[in-house]
Amino acid sequence: MAGVGVIVVLAGGAVAGYLVTFHPLGGHSAPLTTRVVSEQTVGLVAQNAQPGSAGQLVELLGKRGTPRFSRVSAAEDQFGSGQWTADQMADGSYIFIFLPSDDCLGSAGAAGRARLVLQHCDLQSSQRWRRLGSGAVAQGHNFYSYANVADRSCLAEGSELPGSIWAASLSACTTKAASQLVAFWWDAG
Repeated sequence: MAGVGVIVVLAGGAVAGYLVTFHPLGGHSAPLTTRVVSEQTVGLVAQNAQPGSAGQLVELLGKRGTPRFSRVSAAEDQFGSGQWTADQMADGSYIFIFLPSDDCLGSAGAAGRARLVLQHCDLQSSQRWRRLGSGAVAQGHNFYSYANVADRSCLAEGSELPGSIWAASLSACTTKAASQLVAFWWDAG
């Protein structure tokens, strides 16, 4: 019996040594939650940060499957056109689902050089967004920066493109950069 006990203790020590050496504590991130705690239908809206825009509202849409910002019309400004579902997950992150295609807003590509995409929803970190900072209040709405969990860069409005649309991209998060402030429009939050 004593011999068996020694073998069990040695085997346990070997397993513990292997785990510490090849799987150190803290080396794994917590699993992503799949539990939704709130769901809102919203417009993801920014105040156009381009020179001469005078704070014109632009809404994130998925024109031809590519995320772009488009000007908000006077009718939409009053009555809205919620094109997104903003699902807040139990871990505090958000998943943004573009309703016309049921695709998720996410990042694709190498960290630091990722691009903004609409893709089949898989609930992975590339499709998770964290609200940063205290935000800013404008026109009765709270504007926040949203950082992609996988890439750690923020959703941003970019330069004007042909056809009264503006680029949507990922850029390094900066404190209250006007181009990175997004509100859930047509919603109380």
